[in-house]
Amino acid sequence: MRALISSIIISAGLFSSNAFAAKIAPTSFPWMNAKQADTTYNMADHPNAVFVFEAFSLSCSWCNKNASNVDALATKFKGNDRVQVIDLGLDSSDSNFTRWIQTHNPNHPVVKDVGRKVYNALQVENGIPQVFIVNCRGEREDVVVGYWESAEKAQIERAINKALQTTCTL
Repeated sequence: MRALISSIIISAGLFSSNAFAAKIAPTSFPWMNAKQADTTYNMADHPNAVFVFEAFSLSCSWCNKNASNVDALATKFKGNDRVQVIDLGLDSSDSNFTRWIQTHNPNHPVVKDVGRKVYNALQVENGIPQVFIVNCRGEREDVVVGYWESAEKAQIERAINKALQTTCTL
């Protein structure tokens, strides 16, 4: 019986380090703060990038408080095309995005996660803000839940640096 259970566990891949890893395919999003209307942000346009998604909602006080931290991170990596810092909006109403953009004037892409597909694939718990660091293979490297204090900022930067070790194109 023990051999049968071990065989089932091994064949199911439960001992694999990636058995529970979250992963997303390259996705296209409505780009809410693009300079031109009806623009799409395509992950596939950045084939060797690390994506730092901050899931947010306009009505989330912690998300609003965290907006300056996300801007600071985007500024830090501005010269590095391999790091894409993106606000991943969970609201369904475009007017919520308009208000968010007017309020925070982000220096990085704000995209709409239609149907919360990326958020649902990457989240570790319900709640926002959540920051997902995703390597160029679409694998979640790490997640940080809540407002960023110094420990969370350091965790995010370590995860970005780890994800940068993964290469997907020449």
